[in-house]
Amino acid sequence: MSEFRAENLSKPGAGEHTASASREPTRTGPLSEAKLLGRRTPPVAAEAAVRAAQPGGYQSLTGLLFGYALLIAGNGLFQTLIPLTMLGAGTSTLVVGLVQSCYYGGFLAGAVCNRRLIDRIGQHRTFVAFAAAAAILASAFSLIQSPWAWASIRFLTGLAFMGLYTSIESWLNGISRNENRGQVFGTYAAINYLAIGTGQFMLRLGDGADSRLFSLVAALFAAAVIPVSLFEGWPVRVADESLERLPPHSWRNSLRSMAQASPLAIPGCILAGFLYSTFYSMTPVFLQRTGFSTSELSTFMGVALIGALIPQWPMGRLSDRIDRRRLVYATAMVSMSLSLMLAVLHFAAFVWAGMLAYVAVTFTQYGLIVSHIHDRTQPHLRVSVSVTLLLLFSVGGLSGPAIASLLMTAIGPTGLFVFNALVSLLMALSARRALRAIR
Repeated sequence: MSEFRAENLSKPGAGEHTASASREPTRTGPLSEAKLLGRRTPPVAAEAAVRAAQPGGYQSLTGLLFGYALLIAGNGLFQTLIPLTMLGAGTSTLVVGLVQSCYYGGFLAGAVCNRRLIDRIGQHRTFVAFAAAAAILASAFSLIQSPWAWASIRFLTGLAFMGLYTSIESWLNGISRNENRGQVFGTYAAINYLAIGTGQFMLRLGDGADSRLFSLVAALFAAAVIPVSLFEGWPVRVADESLERLPPHSWRNSLRSMAQASPLAIPGCILAGFLYSTFYSMTPVFLQRTGFSTSELSTFMGVALIGALIPQWPMGRLSDRIDRRRLVYATAMVSMSLSLMLAVLHFAAFVWAGMLAYVAVTFTQYGLIVSHIHDRTQPHLRVSVSVTLLLLFSVGGLSGPAIASLLMTAIGPTGLFVFNALVSLLMALSARRALRAIR
């Protein structure tokens, strides 16, 4: 069966054809081609998009979200396994940070080419192709003992995951509405943290130098293809002649429109990239340098990331009622306070409690920022805006681990918390500026 079914929505003499086509099962999906390619959706396609946004439309998400959970569980294990493997091989903290930054360099490269690929082959095939590529790269990591090769693998892995995230997040924004976008993103984030936290506990199956763990990562990436391939519910291709084409929306136009819509958009996404990437990349280094065993590190990372899902849905629901910029400001101030305390107080009980609280608060910020920006985005621009948001996040992700590793080299492992405090302060100032600029 063809992956997409063409529908003629505009020809005046197509009544009989339309009637017969209506008797066929309609394969609704994340985005019509009109929305995916940045064109205005015709009335009939618009009605289909509205139907997909209703509660029943979420049933078609089952395969995608299950596959996404497997991917993220594998990536969570992969992200923590990499620094442990490199430290076990005698690599310095600075080199670990630089190699981890290459993941977000791949994100940047993916932002340039992945959107065109999605336009050409669709979200379904993009997901399958990049999941397979990620499985191959995970298998290759354990076979090579060169920082240059590790950096290349991280770069290509980032490129693959950029394609995966773009497909998924553009679809989520396509079906959500302003009044429920916070809840939709909260649910998505909860799945993300539950899966990535579960991946951390898999470290207990071996140690940082155990190549079997890389095979497990590859198996999870490959398994993600199965539910995506078996479940239906992918985009309906709309006949091109029925679409009103829009001028291309360039990166510069996207950035300009986002900056005009909200002063929080650009600095918020970059700073969120700093915080998120540094936690994933450098927290295992901090824990290993301060005496945590592999088992203790696995437990800590798993508990922290699963704990991060607890506030996601409540925060999303709260953000549908309270200005999202105010919540970004409040969470950033709390993150800064916790980081400063962690930089000063080093006893084990407080490190556990403080870092768990820090993760729970800080990891709500990107979802709040994305929801705030999409509140002010025209529907037909949501794909390009989603890609631009990930691009900005990647800029922060590319720089964050490298800068944090420099501070950790200069002042010791607690340099991680000094970095977090400074970035959180900048986030709070950006949110405050946005509140003053737009009422």
